Amino acid sequence: MEREARHQARTAVVTGAGGGMLSGLLGGGGGAVMIPLMTGVMKMRQHVAHGTSLVIIAFSALAGGITYSLQEQVDAGLVAALVAGSVAGAYAGARGSTLVPGLRLRQILGVFLIAVAFRLLLIRDITPVFSVDGLAEAAIAGAIGLVGGLASGALGVGGGSIFVPALVLLLGVGQHEAQGISIWVIVFSSAMGGFTHYRQGTVDVAAVRWIVPAAVPAGVAGSLVATQLDARQLQLLFSIILIGLGIQLLATATRRLRRGDKQAILLAETTPV
Repeated sequence: MEREARHQARTAVVTGAGGGMLSGLLGGGGGAVMIPLMTGVMKMRQHVAHGTSLVIIAFSALAGGITYSLQEQVDAGLVAALVAGSVAGAYAGARGSTLVPGLRLRQILGVFLIAVAFRLLLIRDITPVFSVDGLAEAAIAGAIGLVGGLASGALGVGGGSIFVPALVLLLGVGQHEAQGISIWVIVFSSAMGGFTHYRQGTVDVAAVRWIVPAAVPAGVAGSLVATQLDARQLQLLFSIILIGLGIQLLATATRRLRRGDKQAILLAETTPV
C-alpha cells in the first residue's frame, strides 16, 4: 500500500510538472500531457480526468500568466473579448461533455492541430486573414474564445492550441503576445470548466492537491523560457509540439474507437437473437 502511494505521488508530480511546463511554454493548458497520464497511469475515468485537468490548468495558467505579464505586454482588450467567448464555451462544453462522442471530437481536434501546425511551420511570413480593429476585432476574438472554450470544457484541455494559432493566423497577433493573451484567457475558461465539472462530480480533489504544487512552479518556468526565445523559434517549437499533440490525440482516439468497435462486434456475435 505504501509503495503504491509513493508511485501515485511520483506520477502526480510528473503529471503536474509536464502539464505546467507545457502550459507556460506554449500559452496552453497542458491537458494533452496530463489527461493521458491520469487515465493511463492514475486509472482515472475519462470524464474525471478532463475535469481534474481543468482545475489544475486554472492554477498553472494563473502562475504562467503573471510571469508573462511581467516580461511581455498583453492586450487587455483582446483578453477580455476572448474571455467572454471562452467562459461561455467552457460552460457549454463541460455541461455537454457527457453527451458528445468525445473520441470523435478528439479525432477532429487532432487533425485540426496537425493542419494548423503545418501552416505555421511551412509559411514564414503569415498574412492575417482579417485586418480589423475595434468592435470587429473584438467580435472575431470572442468567436475564437467560444470555439476554444468549447474544446476546453469538453476535452479538458486549456484551449491554447486553438487560441494561439487563431490569434496569429486570423488577427496577425505576434507569437509572444498571442501566447500571453491565451494563457490569461485559459485561467478563466479553465476555472469555469473545472467548476462545472466539480459540480457534476467529475473532479478528483485528492489528485488536484497532489498535482497543483508541481504544476504551478513548472508553469512559471515554462513562461520564463518562452519569453527568452525568438518569436520564430517559439513559433517553430509551438508547431512541432502541436504536431505531436495532434498525432497523440488522433492515434489514441482512433485506437479506442477501433477497440470499441471490436467489442461491439464480439457482443453482437455472442448475444442470442
